[in-house]
Amino acid sequence: MTETRKRFALLGAYEELTEKETFCLKEANFDAVKEVQAKKAKLVGELQRFEGGGQLSPSEKEEFNSRIEILLGSEKENEALLEALKSENRAQFKSLVKQSNSVSKIRKAYGSASNPTTPTRTLKGQA
Repeated sequence: MTETRKRFALLGAYEELTEKETFCLKEANFDAVKEVQAKKAKLVGELQRFEGGGQLSPSEKEEFNSRIEILLGSEKENEALLEALKSENRAQFKSLVKQSNSVSKIRKAYGSASNPTTPTRTLKGQA
């Protein structure tokens, strides 16, 4: 495989992984996102070996750069989606903490009345 073909094959694989990353983010599948990002990092390392583009024709450079621009847009969209999901998760976490504190206060206020370890006081046998 020529360097040019290998470069375009790596770029195609990166594009596919970016699409998969988008899907995983939309599904909030963070384990899969982590795996995809690890694979993308390996591909970036491979692509960096071809920096400079000395062996690409002008039309190939134009096609390559065009695809890179599209990828950069997709990456920005994924980043925005991830930030939105993180923000939503933080808000849900804060809500859960508030609810937990409320439940704790209720438990303290009413919990002793239903505590089975507290002896029940009666007048039976007192007379």
